[in-house]
Amino acid sequence: MLVWCTLALGLTAPGQTVGVSVFIDHFISGLGLSRSAVSAAYLVGTITGAFALPSIGRWIDRTGISRAMLVIGAAFGAALIATGAVQGIVTLALAFVGIRMLGQGALSLTGQTGIALWFNRRRGLAIGLSMTLSAGMMAIAPIVLTGVIDAVGWRAAWVVAGIAIWVTVIPIALFAIVDRPSDIGQQPDGRTEPAAAVGHRARPSLTARDAVRTPSFWAVASISALSASLGTGLMFQQFSILTAQGLSRVEAAAVFLPQVLGTVAAGFAFGWLSDRVSARILLPIAGCTLAAALLLATVVSPGPVALLYGLVLGIGMGQIRAISSATYPRWFGTTHIASIMGIAASIMVGASATGPLLLSLGNDTFGSYTPILLLSAAVTLLVAVLTAFVKPPCTAH
Repeated sequence: MLVWCTLALGLTAPGQTVGVSVFIDHFISGLGLSRSAVSAAYLVGTITGAFALPSIGRWIDRTGISRAMLVIGAAFGAALIATGAVQGIVTLALAFVGIRMLGQGALSLTGQTGIALWFNRRRGLAIGLSMTLSAGMMAIAPIVLTGVIDAVGWRAAWVVAGIAIWVTVIPIALFAIVDRPSDIGQQPDGRTEPAAAVGHRARPSLTARDAVRTPSFWAVASISALSASLGTGLMFQQFSILTAQGLSRVEAAAVFLPQVLGTVAAGFAFGWLSDRVSARILLPIAGCTLAAALLLATVVSPGPVALLYGLVLGIGMGQIRAISSATYPRWFGTTHIASIMGIAASIMVGASATGPLLLSLGNDTFGSYTPILLLSAAVTLLVAVLTAFVKPPCTAH
């Protein structure tokens, strides 16, 4: 189950920023749009798609992850194919609604829910392993997509991506996914004792409505939203930010490598730590790391500093993703976990849409990225400090 859910997470790449970014220049030249217009379409499409995720989460809780993955995989593939036919700003925005809602949002939510349901004591380790492998898949996605674009053109590349989703995700959903361990007489973490023997250790689960009323939910959601917004913004505008600091485009592209290495290493390490250390300790650390990356972006220069910036940014994003994925089911239980994580995902996906435009507007307003990066670092540090004072809900285990 860990393998299949991880594959599903990795296959969301065409709907993630890392995949979409490969097509940005092609949208600009092929559709005759400005970079700001494409960024605005991305913002509108992502935020609109994010509104559906709480409802999708509730639907996953009701229908099960197997059937949900089947439907979402079929729809995501169709949305990718349709993206190859966009003709202007309106259809581009609609395409972004589909691929962001179904890829980054719904398919990711299904994979994360599957891991949450099949693991308990070792959930953090499982999430760390999943992040390591899915991050590796996403790291090679731009290379693969670039190769496909060079071979068949950018429009046909979207069709190829959609078909690839159909021939992988749909069979996984049909033949490999099992909704819960109890469906085949198992227990989370591979325990062999019957359900009655572990029932007395079960913890109560909060409903989504109750969870969002707790400060602890908003502590995790806030730091995740900052990571999604600012991390996406830095990746989306990476060439613009780094070339303005004196790096060549080749050097700017090379910074993606330490980012990926940092994300993979931190995801595994902090996933493992999430089984052993309170999120009240880990969340502030992760927030401070993200703030450090924002500060480094203001002084980045060719050479070791650029590589350090990429590494710290990757570590910060990997830390936050691993901690949040492990903390939601640990603090709020698994009975309504897709509903809870659906709300969290809608916040995160919506926040990810604001980052590229925020940094772009900051650069246009101040004539430099430095002021908006410094302000973002200050806000991130403040939120990181506040998370240390939030108590877990009484159902936490």
